Amino acid sequence: MKITMKSRRRLLQLFFLALLFPPLYFTGVYWYGTYISADLLGVALTDPLTAMEITLAGKSFHPVLWLSALPLIIVALLFGRVFCSYVCPLNLLLELLPGTLTERKSQNSQLPIYILAMVLLLSLLISIPVHNTLSPVYAMMHVLLFGLGIEAILLGIVLLMALTLGRKSWCRLLCPLGAVYGLLGIKRRLFLQVDPHKCIHCQKCLRACSMGTVPGSSNWRDVYNCTNCGDCVDACEQQALHFSLKGSGNHSIFKEGK
Repeated sequence: MKITMKSRRRLLQLFFLALLFPPLYFTGVYWYGTYISADLLGVALTDPLTAMEITLAGKSFHPVLWLSALPLIIVALLFGRVFCSYVCPLNLLLELLPGTLTERKSQNSQLPIYILAMVLLLSLLISIPVHNTLSPVYAMMHVLLFGLGIEAILLGIVLLMALTLGRKSWCRLLCPLGAVYGLLGIKRRLFLQVDPHKCIHCQKCLRACSMGTVPGSSNWRDVYNCTNCGDCVDACEQQALHFSLKGSGNHSIFKEGK
């Protein structure tokens, strides 16, 4: 039986989700914290957006804070927006929603970038990490760890968006954390490639992409939105799609509109 990209990714998603529950088993030896800030085998980790918000809100630069964000920045520079597809617990929840939901794939890829700029500006002006306070991603972690609270309202809004605008509408249209990883990953090394000798332009890969991208496209909007999840690879019956280091092997892209 073929092992799909999605099944491998689901195992990783569940593994990272399990790391959030230290009260259930002893994990202090190798992991302590959340996706905002954690300690992995003695190495401090902080997500880049949190580092930016704390720097702006506190109006001071902390080298130790940015050193803890550096590993995640490097991962995004090399592999792109993989946090979204392999780690983010909210993405896992959205993917588990029924697949019959209407997917309206907006082309307004820049909106999360504008929201990111607004979040950073507000953090500077009011001296509060705005995204950490209002993020549904972190709200979900709080609900998982401490039970239902006012944070559940944020999750409810995202789920309502998923039911009306498509499962990944939050990720595509609003998420500033996804915008950070997307911008960092525009020049990533791990890139989806298309074999022109196998591709029959059936567009199954296009329909499989929940982020509304053109698989293998070098258009910055597609590269920025692509999370390297591999759903398009699973959908391709011709095995024309594969991951490779950018610039190696056969590299062909679909033309826009095909």
